Amino acid sequence: MNFFLLLVSGICLGLMVSLNGRLAADFNLFEVSFLVHLIGAVMLLAAAKLIQKEKIQLLGAPRYVYFVGFMGVAIIVMTSLSTTYIGAALTMVLSITAQLVGSAVVDHFGWFRVPINKFSWRRVPAFAVILTGLLLMIFS
Repeated sequence: MNFFLLLVSGICLGLMVSLNGRLAADFNLFEVSFLVHLIGAVMLLAAAKLIQKEKIQLLGAPRYVYFVGFMGVAIIVMTSLSTTYIGAALTMVLSITAQLVGSAVVDHFGWFRVPINKFSWRRVPAFAVILTGLLLMIFS
């Protein structure tokens, strides 16, 4: 079930980047990010009230974790801008390649309390295939 949800999430991410790029044609990047986050916040608050029926608690995590809000805004702004210049597919390929590298570093060191998964040279061929795909998309 988790893999299915991840696939759906990936499809939604690809569609979201495309739609954000479309929004960027009508609004400036700060307005796009504001709209995306406002709509998301309203939907989350409604879902929390309807589904959980509990009070929402936003404090109590380590302070560095709240930086994720800045990252969310940066991701929306950067992918929206990129999509308007290079298209959704190339934006996603570049983003996913960078995400894989960043995630591999986080896994290797176990940052943010994720399980440690040391980098193995057996992963190099997979990274090479991804990099080859990226280069083919850039230069084709």
